[in-house]
Amino acid sequence: MKKKKIPVKIILEALDATGYHLFVNVTVNNKRCRFLIDTGASHSVVDKAYFEKHFDKKSLKTVKQATTGLHSSTTESHFGKIKEMKIGSLLVKNFTAAAIDLAHVNRTYKTLKKPAIHGILGSDLMLKYKMKINYEMLRIEF
Repeated sequence: MKKKKIPVKIILEALDATGYHLFVNVTVNNKRCRFLIDTGASHSVVDKAYFEKHFDKKSLKTVKQATTGLHSSTTESHFGKIKEMKIGSLLVKNFTAAAIDLAHVNRTYKTLKKPAIHGILGSDLMLKYKMKINYEMLRIEF
């Protein structure tokens, strides 16, 4: 039996005359969030400050592990359990996400007059759920 595709609308935003970013609205533990779609990100992440404010701050685990990306690096990494993440009708339960400081990314978006992001959809979930980006229809499919 062939599995049904799950289509999810994406937001394509111009950053300048030649550059674009893709965003998707997701629900994390019943909170509506805006995530950047980043095919180059190895892990999906939630902004650490957002995680601490809206979810169980005590559930964050710190490990001594170097992390680099989005023009930053750190020697500590934080991970937290997300009970439920919905991307369209795709439901991901008990997902362990990295929690990193995305303030520098959001400062850049602010200067570009773009809304802040709460997280990044990375290749871990893209690969697991066989995500495809359809630029013509402006949607992703799982």
